[in-house]
Amino acid sequence: MVDINDYADLDGLGYEGHTQTSPENEFFHAVYITGNSRKNEIGITEESGKLQIRGVDYNKDKVCMIITHVKQILSKETKDPTGNMRTTCFSFKKGAPPWHGWNGRTCGTTAAERASSDFCKPCKAQILVAGLYCNESGKPILGEDGKPTFLFLRGKGMKYKNIGDYLSDLSNKDLTPILKPVTEQTKRFEKANVNNKRFVTEVTIGEADSRYGIKKVFDLKTGIELPENVVVDMLNITKKTVDKFTDKFEWKDSSSRYTPTAAPQDEDPYGHKIPDSTPENNTSEPKKTNEESSQSQTEDAFDFDSLEI
Repeated sequence: MVDINDYADLDGLGYEGHTQTSPENEFFHAVYITGNSRKNEIGITEESGKLQIRGVDYNKDKVCMIITHVKQILSKETKDPTGNMRTTCFSFKKGAPPWHGWNGRTCGTTAAERASSDFCKPCKAQILVAGLYCNESGKPILGEDGKPTFLFLRGKGMKYKNIGDYLSDLSNKDLTPILKPVTEQTKRFEKANVNNKRFVTEVTIGEADSRYGIKKVFDLKTGIELPENVVVDMLNITKKTVDKFTDKFEWKDSSSRYTPTAAPQDEDPYGHKIPDSTPENNTSEPKKTNEESSQSQTEDAFDFDSLEI
């Protein structure tokens, strides 16, 4: 028997391969817009101008979700000598400013401050919005394993404004408080952290002008307002999944993380896979009023506590 302790000092002089999680096994699945129609590696044609849910479903006109996590980040992407884009600095913007990037450099809190530094000039703000995949009535769409599916949108470049405006509008809504006791502090907390969970968010595709022409962007609008008990359930689900969200999106310095240029609509790629079944979609039904939709959701009530996460 060879004793491993005899060779312990060789640790670090070998090579340990990296195993990438397959798209269908990711916890958070990217929602993106196809630019040009293309056939993916499993033979499914991703149609131009359609919403794709990587590893879950493809070629959607609308995707519904209940928001769980929202996070603003800073990311600096630059081209390497081969022409590939790499993330060369990143900040998860933890807590109050000042924030710091991978190299310990203090981040500018505004675009103007970042633009004044040659190093920070390429750094751009992005918004990550994650949530529970659901139908128009707020009922979770479960996978074949009976577990809920979590999605995320990346508000990057041209896609930043619509997402930011939507979240800002939600945070300005004066809604009946849920948290007790009701104080000015709890009201401010609710507007920032709870209002975005009080509605089904409907994601479709819109257009925006850019200096390079018309670009496809995400359009977000509120669907039905959710009952208070569902909102509380979503707050609990958010707490349960904070660590998974952080593990997914708080990138550690990997000495220039690779950002492939072939990714559709500048989204970060996570592979392609389509399930055997197609999630339910009620887009063919006539639009209901909030009161009618809330009643329908109540009649079709879902036990969120039973979800296995």
